Amino acid sequence: MNNPQYRQRAIQLREELSDDYFLLWIWDEALGAAGKAGQFYDVRALASLKDAQNAGKIPKLFKPISIYDNQGGRIGFMIKKVGEGTAALSKLRAGDLLELIGPAGNGFPIFQGKRILLVSGGIGYPPLWYLQKELINHNQVYWMHGGARQGDVFPCDEIWTEDGSIGRHGRVCGGMRENIAKYDVNLIYSCGPMPMLASAAEISQELGIEHYVSLESYMACGIGVCHGCAVPIGSKDDWDYHRVCKEGPVFKAEEVRWELL
Repeated sequence: MNNPQYRQRAIQLREELSDDYFLLWIWDEALGAAGKAGQFYDVRALASLKDAQNAGKIPKLFKPISIYDNQGGRIGFMIKKVGEGTAALSKLRAGDLLELIGPAGNGFPIFQGKRILLVSGGIGYPPLWYLQKELINHNQVYWMHGGARQGDVFPCDEIWTEDGSIGRHGRVCGGMRENIAKYDVNLIYSCGPMPMLASAAEISQELGIEHYVSLESYMACGIGVCHGCAVPIGSKDDWDYHRVCKEGPVFKAEEVRWELL
């Protein structure tokens, strides 16, 4: 599917993960066949069937949400409640309607025979969950995930929390060099807050390891029209702005001009 498609789909299932995180599942075989790890959908709650008639309660803007899982036509979105749009999504239950535009973005490149390190932070977890399922049978994969506290972390190989409530105490990039050496890593994928990605990119460039980042950026339109999500991409002497929603969200870490962000 080269162009994102508009759909309205009923929520099939809602799962609670923690106080702030939840999962929404829909069913669409055509979208399932089109989606790739690292892509996203622009989604918006149509509220409940009862409330959908009250247009004033429906957020005007769509929210970009990464594909957490894709099992044929069973597509999952892992969402954190952080603002008006995600608060509206948090009220959805099975049977309620979801508006979707997608799948959008370029997705992660998939390799075989690599020794891979996955690094995620906070809500950077969902796209790597889908990615590791695509990689695990043909590569050696080790996954590190970090968050502020216990409620921000989920199953992986190594957990880090800033408050030390579970796993290792500190920020997730603090363990990168150790694991790169231990597992002889030759490929890195990462997703999370921009400061975390910049730190991870600095380490990978220092060690000369191929690294792909999925960037988080505010998207007003999510379809490449407004250019509100543009980031500087290229070499230090030859760069231009690229849209996270259209040319991204996945870029080579070495091509992101971190010093300009």
